[in-house]
Amino acid sequence: MLCGALAATPVRGQTVPSDPAEIIVTAQKRGQAANDVGMSVVALSGRTARERGISSIEDLERVVPGLTFAKTPAGPPVLTLRGVGFYDSTLAASPAVSVYLDEAPLALPSFLQVGVIDIARVEVLKGPQGTLYGENSTGGAINYVAAKPTDTTQTGTTISFGRFATFEGESYVSGPLSETLKARLAVKTVQSGDWQRSFTRADTNGAMRQSAARAIVEWEPSSGAKVTLNVNGWIDRSDTQGVQLIEVACASPPTCRPALKAYPPAPDNARAADWTPGFPMSSDDHFFQTTLRADIDLTDAITLTSISGYQRFRQRKFLDQDGTALQVLDFGLFGRAQSFNQELRLAGETGQLRWLVGGYATRQITDDDFSADIGDVSIAEPLPGIVPRATTGAGDYHFRTRSLALFGNLEYRLDDRLTLIGGLRYTASRQQFDGCEKSGADPALGQLLGFLSAFARGTLPVIDPVPPNGCISIDAATLRQGLTRDQLNENNVSWRAGLNYQTAADTLVYASVAKGYKSGSFPSLGASSSIQFLPVTQESLLAYEAGVKMPLGNFVRVEAAAFYYDYRDKQVRGRVLDAVFGAIEALVNIPQSRVYGFEAAVRARPVPGLGLGAGLTFTDSQVQRFSGIGQNGLTTDFAGSAFPYSPRWQAVADATYDWSVGADRRAFVGGNITHHSTTNASLGDDPELRLQPYVTLDLRAGLRTADGRWSLSAFGRNVTNVYYWNNMFRFVDTRIRIAARPATYGLTLSIKR
Repeated sequence: MLCGALAATPVRGQTVPSDPAEIIVTAQKRGQAANDVGMSVVALSGRTARERGISSIEDLERVVPGLTFAKTPAGPPVLTLRGVGFYDSTLAASPAVSVYLDEAPLALPSFLQVGVIDIARVEVLKGPQGTLYGENSTGGAINYVAAKPTDTTQTGTTISFGRFATFEGESYVSGPLSETLKARLAVKTVQSGDWQRSFTRADTNGAMRQSAARAIVEWEPSSGAKVTLNVNGWIDRSDTQGVQLIEVACASPPTCRPALKAYPPAPDNARAADWTPGFPMSSDDHFFQTTLRADIDLTDAITLTSISGYQRFRQRKFLDQDGTALQVLDFGLFGRAQSFNQELRLAGETGQLRWLVGGYATRQITDDDFSADIGDVSIAEPLPGIVPRATTGAGDYHFRTRSLALFGNLEYRLDDRLTLIGGLRYTASRQQFDGCEKSGADPALGQLLGFLSAFARGTLPVIDPVPPNGCISIDAATLRQGLTRDQLNENNVSWRAGLNYQTAADTLVYASVAKGYKSGSFPSLGASSSIQFLPVTQESLLAYEAGVKMPLGNFVRVEAAAFYYDYRDKQVRGRVLDAVFGAIEALVNIPQSRVYGFEAAVRARPVPGLGLGAGLTFTDSQVQRFSGIGQNGLTTDFAGSAFPYSPRWQAVADATYDWSVGADRRAFVGGNITHHSTTNASLGDDPELRLQPYVTLDLRAGLRTADGRWSLSAFGRNVTNVYYWNNMFRFVDTRIRIAARPATYGLTLSIKR
């Protein structure tokens, strides 16, 4: 709820921060000072983000307490806000924390693999969103605001060179094309060498090869009309990250390969990992987005806004998920996704009333496939002498989603200080799924499942034939192999009510209650049984929040909030019990749970040139009612367990000092500290999947001109080289972790004209 506390930007009527420009946010679909918004909002200016090296969705957790980032082996990031998140590496999985670029949704987490470039600011809204934003969400919303075309010709270039031969270059050119037309073009590339090392042989991995571009064209045919076209995209041909082996624990000990059983664990070093020799460990992912926005003043008090968007994504990546040089789980992921969205809304002001009504429609088409080399996995040969050892597997999944929503929001000023807020949204969605595990190039896996299927039906020795590359997942109802088809139709009504009170001393006191929903979801899994494809249904969250944003004199500003979430049908990755295969992975709903906590932030400028900021979030999440299948295959009571990826304590702190070193030059130094307490990577507080606490330190120093025309700086991130990891998994025979990057450092030069 920092509301820009760490952005070092000033507050209306205050002299606390050092930046002369006040941050204006659009959290409520109109420009407002961040400190006038009656909800928890973190606002970070583009300049501050660049200075602190905030260039990707992963970096935001360094400045937003309450936000956690978890990297999945398949690539899509998982974001959790105040304990509310949804972990699933399925390409089509909808997130609990929605992300937007200029209010147009980046609908799927895979679209966020490369950072958003050339931003004016980023806003992080905590708590259920939907009565104002296109996508419904339970955790919150992140809105990137792109830098817009300028009235005069401007150019800028920023280049940096750092550890692991990392080169980053970003440039923009902006200005008018005619009296009514102006444009802005931005490009960026990141190129680096390998940063990972095999701990069993002479081999390296981890090169980064990313490129991104954006073109924005604004046309203003009259003073009451503006049309904006935003075309952007990126290409990622980086290496996929190698994972670190913690231990080997074969799922089928009698058939565990000796080489696997004796494999050494990775050392406690961020750079140490292992992967199969000769395996590509590469990605070739492409993303394209175009958004057309029109804002037309129908009258002096009413504005019509239309936002039309199209997104396209293609994935082709290879990753080793077992952390060894053996073929235990070596995957190729191949997918395509298309997303269409249309928002149409009217906004106006009549006397004491501000109002907004609109509609939103979206359609997504996703194809998600995989192939796997599994020749060394223990379960590849559970029946020696009966069926041959399986060496490959594959999967083929198709998702179709349609959603329609109607929403409205009202703000009524009861008097000069008290404002009543109310919002309502109706959403109806339909999801269709078909998919299956496939036999792949080697029919042995299909023969194995065919044998088990026939055994369960009592038809041995007669086994159904498996066609080449055919569906081999067993239907739980018929106990025969084949394609699974299903659909999920849902609807809900979300809402929000709140009160804002502004005192004469510029203190804002607010209270709100909101109901939010996240749609259900189908998984894409290496599924032996159709019950693994059963969807989770929509989850809901009833959120209570109260907070205050107030100045303490002319040099300090304090913000605080407390919240309580009543959570129903939370979606998590868990297990179900299959009659043939026992405990198998699937998505499940937790009937009842809750989250409560508080946040506090302070920023100060005790002396000229010195800016200080700190933020703290405490989050206590707990399952209240849920019995499910544990790691041992037995029914387990999970009541009392905390949510995955939800540390109880998160804190950030920043200090910046700048001073004059001449008539037109200023020097600056600064530092940023981030702390996350212990959390878990799975439901049930499993000690084997515990994410350890960590504290990281970033430093920066440099010289710039007073007018910002150029700057030269040195940076260091995680300068104490803290070894920590942001995710852990148990995959059949191995337990692995994904390590965060070690210390990095370098120089940055920025020039503007």
